[in-house]
Amino acid sequence: MFFNSESTNDMPTKTNEIPALLSPNNIPHSPGFPDPYVLIGDAGKYQTPMVIELVFMQNKSLSTSWKTLRHLADWMQVGTTPLRYNVIKQYPEEMKRRAEKTNATLIEYQTATAPETTLIKSASGLHETLQSLSHDGIKEPSLLLFVVEDLSQQVIELLGKHFDIDPLFFREQIDNYVWHNTRDPWASPPSLLSSTKHRQWFRMRNVRLRYHTTQADYQDSRLEAEKWNVLRRPDNDETHWHYRDKKGSVVSIMRTRTTVWIGEDKKGGNGTVGIVLLDPTVTQGRPLWYDRSNWLPTPSIKTKVYPNIRSSISWFEDIVQMTSVFPWFERTEGHKINPKVLVKPIMYTICAEWLVICDYVKSRLSQIEWELEMPDIFRSKGDVIDTSLNRLDTWRRQIPVFREMLEETLEQALPAAVRLTASSSQLPAKTTSPLSTLSLNALSTLSDNLTINLDNLDAFEDIVSDFRRVLAALNELQERVDRLTGIVTSEISIEDSRRGLKENHNMARIRLATIFIPLTFISGLYSMNESVAALSTTYGWYFLTAIPFTLIVMAIGWVAGGRSLRLWREGGKQRVSEWKGR
Repeated sequence: MFFNSESTNDMPTKTNEIPALLSPNNIPHSPGFPDPYVLIGDAGKYQTPMVIELVFMQNKSLSTSWKTLRHLADWMQVGTTPLRYNVIKQYPEEMKRRAEKTNATLIEYQTATAPETTLIKSASGLHETLQSLSHDGIKEPSLLLFVVEDLSQQVIELLGKHFDIDPLFFREQIDNYVWHNTRDPWASPPSLLSSTKHRQWFRMRNVRLRYHTTQADYQDSRLEAEKWNVLRRPDNDETHWHYRDKKGSVVSIMRTRTTVWIGEDKKGGNGTVGIVLLDPTVTQGRPLWYDRSNWLPTPSIKTKVYPNIRSSISWFEDIVQMTSVFPWFERTEGHKINPKVLVKPIMYTICAEWLVICDYVKSRLSQIEWELEMPDIFRSKGDVIDTSLNRLDTWRRQIPVFREMLEETLEQALPAAVRLTASSSQLPAKTTSPLSTLSLNALSTLSDNLTINLDNLDAFEDIVSDFRRVLAALNELQERVDRLTGIVTSEISIEDSRRGLKENHNMARIRLATIFIPLTFISGLYSMNESVAALSTTYGWYFLTAIPFTLIVMAIGWVAGGRSLRLWREGGKQRVSEWKGR
């Protein structure tokens, strides 16, 4: 292993920033990003100064049978997603920073004492912390929880080797795709439920909102996300409301993934250990509506000492704080160690974030309904109803993804949390990860207690009801979007009919006025003669020249008008297509 005891995980200063990484064209899967299949290939070959270590070699060897581990091995060799290798390969310092990046917190729980928190800011510090874990055999083993922000090659090596962790646990955290192209070598197929019930880890997915006052602030947040090792990206929700929102403001949506592993520390008295992998948080902008609600009980006037919670710092810091003050609703001293502390703060935080999402989507849909109810106000300044349909398209695409995340949490994550936080007598004696020396034939000896019962969620009954409430709200919002889509489409058809009828009336008036233009021109030309008596034969010439000239002008105007009309229509269609593709 290679450690730099003086290395830190602070963001590079502007003088040390890499210009290539701060270019919008180098954001993976952005419009200006090069062809990813040319950059990575089916099996990328990377030349890096990385020292070959145990977990990396295991992933390489296992990738022939567990194909998805090949992407994890490539990720560890590059230090981040292989899509960034073409840029960072020219900067060895950047690759080393990514490989050693460490930001973790160890929370140690002991009976009848307050939890002890240890900050870990370097790979060497994590190595020393793991080596210092011991058990004297007299006291009850401590309950340990490692909360890790972002991932790095050294964090995977140290945690994976010390606790013999299933590498699929780390593979689950490094990217977050909703769907894959047919050529994606990093695609990860869905797992069988019959297989997941034997795992010691589970994942939870959600989304986070962030408010940016300017477009520049939003673009800076996208570039900051490129400094992370895990592949995440804040996206513009494209639902800006011109009537009341601040000009240039953006609400970004970022898909977030939380992965939890619960097992035993076989080197430290077989105590229970939990590892939580969290996504980083951008510093630009602020949480929408000043972040989620605080579910801690409000202290009474007589309370002299109460938890000092600083909310809205970051996703990582918020979860660490809530975990440190657990249990929240029991103020008595001497409480027993509760393994549910490993997952309950995470679930409460994620569920509270989902409630903000539901309120935000409801607000955006209410704005569209308000526009339909009062068109004279909202479309009096030239606004067209087409923008309402474009905003609906966002939620018609996003809400099904939200529902899938919630259903996965209820059907897979919560039952797994119940199983993994049960008493030690109900936990399996052995692990069955690909790295374990346990033979595959031993799978049949696993206890039946591992069976996931979707109806037996009593241990998390308090938060299960909130998750079901969120899922019911999303189902209602989905129906609302479908209903509004039909109404807006009908309104657009009616609006187009009215606009076409009005244009036809205007065109008729223009044609009538056009008839008199050549007549007026000829009469003005002939009126320049002062002798009216000399115009006796002029009237004949007037009609002989004016009528044919009028017909010629009308024909030219008809042809020219028809061509300009077609060009206008084609230009309008092109502008609409550009708006929809934005």
